[in-house]
Amino acid sequence: MPYLLQIINLKCSRSDDVVIRDFSLEINRGENIEIIGSNGSGKTTLLKAILGLLPDIEGEILWQGTEIKETGNSFLKSCFYQGHKLGIKSTFTVLENLKYSNFPLLTTNETLSSVASRVGIGNFLHRITSDLSVGQKKRIALARWLINDFDLYLIDEPFTALDDEGSSIIHSIIKELNSRGSSFLITGHRKSGLNSKKIYLNGTNES
Repeated sequence: MPYLLQIINLKCSRSDDVVIRDFSLEINRGENIEIIGSNGSGKTTLLKAILGLLPDIEGEILWQGTEIKETGNSFLKSCFYQGHKLGIKSTFTVLENLKYSNFPLLTTNETLSSVASRVGIGNFLHRITSDLSVGQKKRIALARWLINDFDLYLIDEPFTALDDEGSSIIHSIIKELNSRGSSFLITGHRKSGLNSKKIYLNGTNES
């Protein structure tokens, strides 16, 4: 059976400078990989390459054994991406931010209320988002992970701006989604306690 996602000898450049060179990884269903590196080391560049947002790359990126560029929309429909910019609209309520994200509008308010409660913002559903703290806004983003199940979650620095409780929620959500077959590829400045393979962009790997 092919890997869920496989990257072979990837090379990416930014402003004519090589950011990622000879990078490879494999991830199966239900597994997690953390990409760890400092600012400017290429973590976000890697995620953008996987999503097809970089026009000039070398190497192969395979989705279940097929080049991603040949999978049409099937890869994008199977993948959830969360970047540094969370897409949280400050003039919307918490409920509106969940309801009008990139998910089917048929998702019920009951479901949205349930996922909000799961991440600790169930009492803020009708509060304008601009009134929330940075950490509370981050929890809106976490709630979105639970609205639908995806095969692969690409998450850029999910532990930033979260307290210990928020970090614990991330661990719990990832463990739950892993049990349902979802995989996570996340980035960070330092390793977390997540059950994952750690890949350092200086070339050092850790299981």
